[in-house]
Amino acid sequence: MGSTMALMFKSLRDWVGETLSHALGNPSEEKKTVPPAIGFQPYRDVPEEGSR
Repeated sequence: MGSTMALMFKSLRDWVGETLSHALGNPSEEKKTVPPAIGFQPYRDVPEEGSR
């Protein structure tokens, strides 16, 4: 009976973790789904001197 309770608590802990992961989201995954900015973008490239 002890192992059944341990298995039940582990399953509950895994379920809560999975639920919170879906509810709060994953910041690294959300950064990948952001569409590119539309319109004019500032020029940010700095040319290197002497790169011939």
